[in-house]
Order: sequence, then structure tokens, then C-alpha cells
Amino acid sequence: MNKAHLCRLRQIHEIEKQIHFEKIKQESVVKKYHRVNNFFHVCFIHVQFCMFLLNVSFLAIFQEIIGNISGKILQGLILIFGSASIFLKVIEKHLFKKIQKHEKQKTLIESQINLIRNMVSKALSSNEISEGEFEKILFETEKYRKQVETYKSFEEMDLEIDKILSKKSESFVQNK
Repeated sequence: MNKAHLCRLRQIHEIEKQIHFEKIKQESVVKKYHRVNNFFHVCFIHVQFCMFLLNVSFLAIFQEIIGNISGKILQGLILIFGSASIFLKVIEKHLFKKIQKHEKQKTLIESQINLIRNMVSKALSSNEISEGEFEKILFETEKYRKQVETYKSFEEMDLEIDKILSKKSESFVQNK
């Protein structure tokens, strides 16, 4: 094997390692989002159950028409739990969108790894990686990098939109 072939093999191996590391990182991010989403879903279910119990209690007190103070307290608790329920549902929906986005990225990474591996195995079947085959592998790697950067720029835009929306909601709440 000549030096150029060994250099190409080393570069290809580095590319595979980087993409594999990104795949592992992406899987980790998806798992974290799933855990957080599951936590918020469980909280949402508990809040819904508390609201049910409070509504039943409120109806029992309302029918007796006694305990005016108790009724006001229960109304306040129902309002608090209702707001918490809405808040948790919004967070859960936002997290679900993030999970979908990261799963798409993970799929992209896996398909790119498979494509590069196929190209490498095809090139190695002749025991020599030609310049043209090596250029194709580098082209696919660069194409992959651009796709990842596009996802990151979309993610940054999402974060800016979220900041704007949170500022608007804060100002709306303060004006009330």
C-alpha cells in the first residue's frame, strides 16, 4: 500500500469516528428529551387527578351551600391546578417537537454513516481507494456537515422565536 492510500484510509477512519460520535451524542439527547417529556406527562396526569378531586369536593360543598370560605379556597386551588395543567401541556407539546427534530437528526446521521460505510467498503473491495472514490466520500461528508449546520441554524431560529414569545407572554401577564 502506498502513502496516499494509507492517508486516505486514515482520513476515512477519522470521518467515520466523528460521525459515529455525533450519532451517540444525538441518541443521548433524544433519550434525555424522552425522559423529561415523560416526567412532564406524569406531572400533567397528577395535576389532572388533583383537579378532578377538587372539582368533586367543590361540588359537594356547593350542594350543601355551606362553607363559603371552603368554596373560595377550592375555587382558588382549581384555578391554580388548571393553570398548571395548561402550562404542563404546552411544555409537553414543545418537548415533543424537539424530540421529533432530534430523531430526524439521528436518522440523518445513521443514513449518512451507512452511505459512507457502503462507499468505503465498495472502495476497499479492490484493495485500493482511488482518488475519485475518495473525493466522493469527502463530498458526502461535506454534504452531511452542511445538513447538520442547517439543522443547527433552524434550532437557533427556534430559540429566538421562543425568546420572543416568552417575552410577549411575560408582558401580557404583567399588563393584566
